[in-house]
Amino acid sequence: MESQFCKIYDRKWVQILILLGFCYFLYFFNLGRWDLWVPDEPKYAQVAKEMVEGGDWILMHFNGAVYGDKPPLFFWLIALSSYLWQGFSSFSVRFPSAVFGTLNVLLTFLMGKRLYSSRTGFFSALILATSAHFIYLSTRANIDATLTFFTTTSLCCFFLWYQYGSEKGSIENRHFERLLIYGFYVSMAFATLAKGPIGFILPLLVSLIFLFTQKDYKEIKRMKLLPGIPLLVAIVLVWYVPAVLSGGKAYVEENLLRHTTEAYAKGWTHPRPIYYYFYTFAAAFLPWIFFLPGAIAQGLSKSMTGKRKGFLFFLVWFTVLFTFFSLSKSKRDLYLLPVFPAVSLMVGKFWDDFISHPLDRYWRRWIIFPLFGIAGFGLIAGVALPYAASIKFPSYLPYILPVAVVAAGCSIALLIFCRFKNYRAALLLLIGMMLGGSFYASRVIFPAANPHISARLMAEEIKSRIQPGDKLATYRGIGVDPYNYYTGIVPIPMIHSESALLDFVSSPGKVFCLLRFSDFSGLFNREGKPKVVLIARRRVRRDDVVLISNR
Repeated sequence: MESQFCKIYDRKWVQILILLGFCYFLYFFNLGRWDLWVPDEPKYAQVAKEMVEGGDWILMHFNGAVYGDKPPLFFWLIALSSYLWQGFSSFSVRFPSAVFGTLNVLLTFLMGKRLYSSRTGFFSALILATSAHFIYLSTRANIDATLTFFTTTSLCCFFLWYQYGSEKGSIENRHFERLLIYGFYVSMAFATLAKGPIGFILPLLVSLIFLFTQKDYKEIKRMKLLPGIPLLVAIVLVWYVPAVLSGGKAYVEENLLRHTTEAYAKGWTHPRPIYYYFYTFAAAFLPWIFFLPGAIAQGLSKSMTGKRKGFLFFLVWFTVLFTFFSLSKSKRDLYLLPVFPAVSLMVGKFWDDFISHPLDRYWRRWIIFPLFGIAGFGLIAGVALPYAASIKFPSYLPYILPVAVVAAGCSIALLIFCRFKNYRAALLLLIGMMLGGSFYASRVIFPAANPHISARLMAEEIKSRIQPGDKLATYRGIGVDPYNYYTGIVPIPMIHSESALLDFVSSPGKVFCLLRFSDFSGLFNREGKPKVVLIARRRVRRDDVVLISNR
């Protein structure tokens, strides 16, 4: 019976169906149950909305002004999704990320299957699908899942081309080899249209550095750089030339310089220390980060001699991207998402070897010790979470208690599986824990937290009070994007100085302003200041926001 199940389970179509089912429950099932959250989600939705409403699909706009931060591909996808799902909603805006998250999982499966085995690809795809930050970014309206798909496609095309080039094949194989190398450049072009020059810089760096590490200098000549780079540039220029002609010199400086080279070199936005990713990546790749050191150690050992080139390619992929982003002055944890397929393939290969072949005691420790550590942490969390919640967040205790009970129960089951050396069941339990935890978060936790994070309720307060001819502004760091999106008011002026705010509330007509409660208390609770009316006060993510009016 078990052998029959294994035969069915090892079939490619069965594995793909299982992966599609995982991705459906992880990414799609609860996708519209909470509002669009700052940062990014309302802004990207608003850019796409203004694109559709204004009819300008080349030069994007935000808050009524030209938007030069990002290229257009992701916004085109949101606009297409809004057409498919008949309007802008949390679901339709996030739908492209969920689709590309799923495609990343399937591509990782196919890459692992091609290089190693069907089961390695399957394990690697499940590991990627259930990585903490990958789940989160596949259910958010961020560009990074889309960028990751195209960079991964590009690098997979390159490595498969490299493999075919080292084999003597038929004419059909040579045609396929040519198709792969041009796929490398076309995928880079779409990655560039998704997030700018980073889309071609990263795959080119990885591929060239890999060839240098292998001392395969002749392969650089075979890469068709001369026709490939012009093809990449031509695809990007189909959009970029009309955008520059329409936007002029200011648009070039904003899009190509300020938001790419200056952001990387000077870190005018999101400045972080050089060691930032050492701890954020560890949290983002939970729970699989605990097995990555063992995967790297085994991949560099003599036991991997026959399969080393594939491992070294993934290691170069991870190392180059990690170093590149660490050297950047501007850092966000989501920037590292393109390394996730590479590390998932390394960890998936390690787990497959561990389950399929009897490894010696030294290598078994690299998996057994992390399993015991995860089980111990789960038991501690099962006890500590309800206690901490009852003291600091008693209203959240009903939501946290089921998490604690399940964490403790799964940790006990994990210890039992380790005791009886059923490591396949231990792996499946870890995957199931991440699947269940993600499903519970998107079904229960996020909707419960939504009123304290979303700006929609404040936007509805504005819509219920503002009349034609009234004006709305924001003050000192309160972003306009969620209020553009949820009120439909465009533009909303942003006020940055105290004197400008005082002039605004002294206007003869009726005006409204959004600002932090601390600024409101400091400015208007003093004698001699204009009298204003506090209309509403709400928590929007980290900000205590108030809505005031001059009458």
